[in-house]
Amino acid sequence: MATFFRFWTRQAEARPFVTVAATEACLSACGDLIAQTIGKHLPTHNKAEAPERGYDLWRTSRFVLFAVCVSPLGVKWHRFLDRAFPIRSQTKWFQSRASKAKRRSEQKHIARQVAKRLGCDLMLYEPTMYGLFFSSMAIMEGAGLEGAKYRVSTLLLPTYLTGLTISPIIQSINFAFVPLIYRVPFGSSFDLIWDSYLSWVNNEKLAMIEEGS
Repeated sequence: MATFFRFWTRQAEARPFVTVAATEACLSACGDLIAQTIGKHLPTHNKAEAPERGYDLWRTSRFVLFAVCVSPLGVKWHRFLDRAFPIRSQTKWFQSRASKAKRRSEQKHIARQVAKRLGCDLMLYEPTMYGLFFSSMAIMEGAGLEGAKYRVSTLLLPTYLTGLTISPIIQSINFAFVPLIYRVPFGSSFDLIWDSYLSWVNNEKLAMIEEGS
């Protein structure tokens, strides 16, 4: 495991966009397959199809394609946040020679900058990504622009509100303690579960909504 971690770090330092894209592809594929596996054991909106429903690899491919295409945006976004809201050395206030007042000042500085990063991430980046996700999935599935508009208007807000129960905790840790090079994969490691949820929302929940309307 340590060998793989060192290998990943070397690749990320040399080829950040390619390495993150490959990581996102693997995680998104796993997330969709987990969602499909769970879906096979849950009641479906079409009970006649339930016994024969297998894995939809085209659905997984669409999910992976989206993750790969938007992964550079994630890298650039975290770089932007680092420049816009810089944090002084996050180890200084741990030093034993630093005064109590100095440590308190450093803690307040980190808290302010993390709050600014988190606010921008929650208000700008996340809703934009949800909008891109649902619209892209609709277009790749052949639903066209009208289908994309319908899917965004139906699914974006409830998905975003659900994300607010989890994302602030994970991203606060991410922004405060995780080095920039690991920030996207750190978030994505938790997104393995979230990707499963998004895949379910984009498919099963949408079908249930359409059936009930």
